[in-house]
Amino acid sequence: MIQVRFMSYKKKILLLCFLICFLVFFSLELSAAGKKHVIIINPGHGGKDKGIELTKDVTEKDITLAVALAMRKELTTGNNIEFVLMRDSDKTVDLEERRKIIEEIKPDFLISLHVNGGFGKNASGFEIYYPEFGEDIIKEEKTVKDKKQKKNKLQNDSLTMAKIIQENLNVLFPRKGRGVRKADMPLTDGLLVPSVVVEMSFATNTEDKKKLLSRETQKDVAEALVKSCKKFFR
Repeated sequence: MIQVRFMSYKKKILLLCFLICFLVFFSLELSAAGKKHVIIINPGHGGKDKGIELTKDVTEKDITLAVALAMRKELTTGNNIEFVLMRDSDKTVDLEERRKIIEEIKPDFLISLHVNGGFGKNASGFEIYYPEFGEDIIKEEKTVKDKKQKKNKLQNDSLTMAKIIQENLNVLFPRKGRGVRKADMPLTDGLLVPSVVVEMSFATNTEDKKKLLSRETQKDVAEALVKSCKKFFR
């Protein structure tokens, strides 16, 4: 009789342990499913800073904002991604203000939008840049090994996103990709955030400019960038 009661008690304990494990696992799954990956979209220039001129009435600041707004509109509900725009209107936001926004929000990624210029009227296509991360800026890690791992992750995440964007823009603009390059990025210099700069096309090229001015092309670029973000965080 005592043995039967002991076995019954043991089963209750096992059942209770199982229920606790299940609830913990279920809670973790809900937490992971509900986590939003925050991406800051930086529409280059704005307000007094017009950027490159495309026409008498349209400059770089207008194109970058149009694409950024289209990206936000394109991102449907139910995603694990949230876009935060550095500016959602034609206003001046200086470099220091933008850096403060990054430091306060601590996003999972930063995408900066720009329009290219120069290199002669024949230069055409899109370019993607990602930053160099130095181990010396990674102060919260105590060991050299940890700093190196953190640096490599930031570098790899930036490069991975750059390649995904390149792949999707290649579909939109066949044979127009000018490559993925490493470059200094003043906006994120010293900040621990994976990031890319997308130079969407050349304002100094007749065909590129025509596409940039097209609402349809702006929407297509936005769709390609949103698709890239979804693939990166899937």
